[in-house]
Parts: sequence; structure tokens; C-alpha cells
Amino acid sequence: MKNKPLILGHRGYRGKFPENTMLAFKQAYQHGAQGIECDIQKTGDGEYIVFHDDELSRITGYEGMVKDISYDVIKGLDAGNGEPVPHIKEFFNSLPRDKFINIELKEETLTPADSEAILKMLKDRGLKENILISSFMHTLLPVFKNADYKIGLLFEDEHFEKGIIKPVIAVLKYRPWSVNLPVKKFTGEVLDFTMKLFLSVLKFLGIKIIYWTVNSVEQYYEVAPYAHSVITDNVELIINLNQARFQVQEDRKVR
Repeated sequence: MKNKPLILGHRGYRGKFPENTMLAFKQAYQHGAQGIECDIQKTGDGEYIVFHDDELSRITGYEGMVKDISYDVIKGLDAGNGEPVPHIKEFFNSLPRDKFINIELKEETLTPADSEAILKMLKDRGLKENILISSFMHTLLPVFKNADYKIGLLFEDEHFEKGIIKPVIAVLKYRPWSVNLPVKKFTGEVLDFTMKLFLSVLKFLGIKIIYWTVNSVEQYYEVAPYAHSVITDNVELIINLNQARFQVQEDRKVR
């Protein structure tokens, strides 16, 4: 049977709703996503918010760095269409138990001490089995791995500029549950022998692969046979492709 990857809404349903808002998460689920991806930053007064950028203006129109602005100010800002920036506690309290949640810890404002605090909040709410914690700053992740949470090493194009040796060393060091990869680096003409070798190493080690951000038909069909999950802005498009591809396989079995 063909692999049927989980479809995760990128920052909720970012393609149609304000990213990283409670509305975007709700709409991702309602439109059929099996989970969501989101981001955590820390404010100037030490509160944790669901927000991608380290600067506020792109999303809210307010000039300032997240690390310098208090939560009291940020909670009054408009994250799009009147939606507020969620506090991490509101977000955690809303999480369904039957969806896969990929929480990215942002390196601009977080430290390993923050990982300890976030882990405690997850434990207090009994959230574990459906939670994946990922980050580009891999040192934020051991706290969660030691507590038997799923962790994902995030990589971007720059990590592979000098080959795959350093990424492979990171994988061997942290032994993550997943590796989260940029789809544009691993599809099409740029998928060279070196990148194929890296994927083979992951397969050999039994590490799951999650791709971001899968937004086109071509990207989906190239990675779907072996991806655990795909993160997408285009939730409905990719879900429809996933269902159609799987149905074709089921129909062939019946015949």
C-alpha cells in the first residue's frame, strides 16, 4: 500500500487565514488537516506566544522586536482580520488529542531554559503522544527527548551548502524522531546524489521525514511516497491530492 502522509497546516491554515492564530488552527482542522505546525517566541517580559517572526511589523503592523515588547502590548495587536496573537497557554489548552501538532521553537528568543518551562506546561496539560517539538537550534531539543517527547531536527538550505557531513553528524548526535526538510531542496533538479544519500541515511536510521512547505502538485507527488508528513499552506489542495492518490491505490486493490 502506498504511503499516505499526514497533512499539516503551515502555521494553521496560513493560505487563507491569519497565520499562527487560533482561527487558522481551527480552520486547518475543519478543512481536514491531520495536524498543524506552529511557532513559539518569547516576549520581552518572558511570556510565550505563538508567533513566527522575531519582529512584529509584518504580521501586526507594530514596529518592534518580540524580545523587546511586553505581552500586555502584544496581546492588544491585530494579527490579521482582528485575530489576536495567541498566548501559549491558550494554544495548549485548545489542542485536540487526535491531531498531530508540530511545535517549532524559535531560536531568536528561546534558550534551553525556556525549553524546560515549555516542557513543564506540556506535562501539566498531559500533552505528549501527538506532540512533535522541532527547531533549527538543535540545542533546544534534548530537554524534550530526555522526557521521551518526539523531537525533529529542522534543516534549511544553508545547512547543506558544504555537503551532508555536518547534518549527518547532527542526526547521529541527537537521534531525532524526525528530520524536517525544505521541500525545494529535495525535489526537482536540485535533488542531486548528495541529497539522495542524505535521505538514504535517514531511511537506514529509521528517522521519519517531514517536508516543508509542500504547496504544489509536483512537490506533493515527489515526496508523498516516503514522507511521514507534509506541511502546507494549501491545505485543501494537498488533502485532495492525498485522498485521490490513496483512493487510486485502493481501487486497484479491489480490481
